[in-house]
Amino acid sequence: MGRIFISIVMVMAMAQGAFGADKTVVLATLTDFAPYCFPKENAVFVPDEHIPPGSDSVQLQGYSWDVVRESFHAMGYTIRLLVVPWERGTHYLANGKVDFIFPANKTVEREREYAFSTEYVDQIETVVYMQKDVNFTWWGLESLEGLTIGYVRGWSYGKLWEGISWINKESTDSIAQGVEMLGKGRLAGLAGYKRPYDHVLKMAGLTHEFKIIGQFDTIDEYLMGRSNKQSRLMLNAFDAGKQKIRESAVLSRIEERWQ
Repeated sequence: MGRIFISIVMVMAMAQGAFGADKTVVLATLTDFAPYCFPKENAVFVPDEHIPPGSDSVQLQGYSWDVVRESFHAMGYTIRLLVVPWERGTHYLANGKVDFIFPANKTVEREREYAFSTEYVDQIETVVYMQKDVNFTWWGLESLEGLTIGYVRGWSYGKLWEGISWINKESTDSIAQGVEMLGKGRLAGLAGYKRPYDHVLKMAGLTHEFKIIGQFDTIDEYLMGRSNKQSRLMLNAFDAGKQKIRESAVLSRIEERWQ
């Protein structure tokens, strides 16, 4: 009888440990994407950061980060955060080093290979910049036919941009490099995400030198992960957490903070 009682207690303890085990999701994101994901002032870089529910990153801030963090924390997940350049993050995702990368918009190629959350992380406006003194009439992407337009390598500008072949697309390593090339006349225009690009121009004191000639898309961005059962379970958790923070007004406070 004593041995049976001890066995029962051990089974119950093991079950309690299993059900009470910490849930962890491993995320990758970038930091040059203000106001969505960008460094805190004077922050010390932490290559691998663990962030349990109720706490925040010591290095990262932004609208997208707040939405993702609060959504997973609402579902009891601890976040393991890797802050890396976008192309390295996608490499980590492909090789299973991280569960998800964000914020990612959907493209034909990505949807063939990866799974996405149902709830979006953020929404972006894609626009085209030109030099301030250029006289140009915008009537959509068709008006750029034959022109050389820059874009940041590794970033996606939506299915409309992907589907056109009449623009000479020239990749750059960063927003700053694209702005420099545009300023020197090496590009006729620069395709960009409005709020992050505006932030770079403002910080560099270059707002007065460039203008937006038109918007060509509005894109929802998501969590993107490998297409397997475990990923889909965690995507479902994120979707449920996003709904929770919407109902509890946490999402409203995030939106007010980053307006």
